[in-house]
Amino acid sequence: MNGAAKLLLAAALSAGVCARDTRAAEYGTGPWIKGTTDYLGGVLPSSPGLYIRNDVHHYAGNADLNIFSGRIHIDVDQTYLMDFPALMYVTPVKILGGTYTVSVIPTLMQLDVESDISIPALSVPVGPFDPTAGPFNLRSSGNEFAQGDTAFSPLILGWQRGDLYWNVGVFALAPTGEYSLGSVANTSLHHWSVMPRLAATYLDPKTGLEITGAAIYSVSWQNAATEYETGNILNLEGAVTKSFGQFGFGAVGYAMIQTTPDSGRGAVLGTFESRVYGAGPILTYSLRPESPTPLTFIAKWYHEFGAENTFEGNIVDVAATFRF
Repeated sequence: MNGAAKLLLAAALSAGVCARDTRAAEYGTGPWIKGTTDYLGGVLPSSPGLYIRNDVHHYAGNADLNIFSGRIHIDVDQTYLMDFPALMYVTPVKILGGTYTVSVIPTLMQLDVESDISIPALSVPVGPFDPTAGPFNLRSSGNEFAQGDTAFSPLILGWQRGDLYWNVGVFALAPTGEYSLGSVANTSLHHWSVMPRLAATYLDPKTGLEITGAAIYSVSWQNAATEYETGNILNLEGAVTKSFGQFGFGAVGYAMIQTTPDSGRGAVLGTFESRVYGAGPILTYSLRPESPTPLTFIAKWYHEFGAENTFEGNIVDVAATFRF
């Protein structure tokens, strides 16, 4: 992959890392989409213009216990398919020597949620009688196809020194999705979040080795409908890849760690701090690498493990990046 292709891909990656996930810590996870900082995530292009990365993101997982819209649910299965085009405009402006960039990331999703509550048989002795009731199996389910929340950044700054690239940005999440109190399938968190991010990439053009790492810290406001305030969450993400001509292969991983407890009247399970880890392979392919407007494809899979108070499952994500 040539320099133009790499910078194009990096632009879209840097813009697209903060569209919302379908659940907050109130629902077992955070507003940052897990694992979205991957190949060249620390690089911003130096050429002004409009860049885009479009991700199609599928998740399927299960949680033993969770809170949906103020209600406790047990044995929850969640599946969603989400599309989020990350639009980023790289300006000719320099601030503190860094390239100034703005970004917006709308989302569209299909969400399906099911939960089961199993009540064993109950025996209540009454005189000589010993009547029993049950067992009972209660099921709650819901699905929704709608716009999700919208992420945006008024400030991303990127720098380069030799083979090292890094950028800092401040992202916000606006509750633009569908939300109904009592529903288990909402495409909005129904609260605002702020998410500063630091990302860096080491890229050796001679060997094709690329190493990227990122840290994101999410601070959320209270969900006014449920009076639930999600605690702060740290996301750590990374990728190591090796390019072979137009193809690239490697590994990706992430950690989502809640650092402060949940609070508010709606936090009926107490602190309910969440964490989960994910890892898997990544494949990249660059089409027209010598063109000023190359097209790059990314495919990756994460298998989650070590989940506490959150969903554990699998992510499949495919993306395309290009420049207008």
